[in-house]
Amino acid sequence: MAYNITMEEELEEQLNNLKNVNIKEYTILSKKLEEMQIHATVLLNHNTRFKSFEKPLQDYKWIEINEKILVFTIDVSKQEIHLCEYVPKEEVFY
Repeated sequence: MAYNITMEEELEEQLNNLKNVNIKEYTILSKKLEEMQIHATVLLNHNTRFKSFEKPLQDYKWIEINEKILVFTIDVSKQEIHLCEYVPKEEVFY
């Protein structure tokens, strides 16, 4: 069963703007989100796919897409992926 995707309101606006400005980046991102949605249960068990932050942010996962970092959480009980931020790598790791 596919997980539902929810997101922060600011991120939703950012992605809508991205769709208008850079369709190629948006398409790559949306395909990755679809893959995450369908395979979340399996991917959760593979650290090579979803990486976790160190404490105190250990509940947040991240993956690199388009040289940016997508930060999200996964709630297995609700079968939900909640997207938090999509930011340049430099803003997360410096």
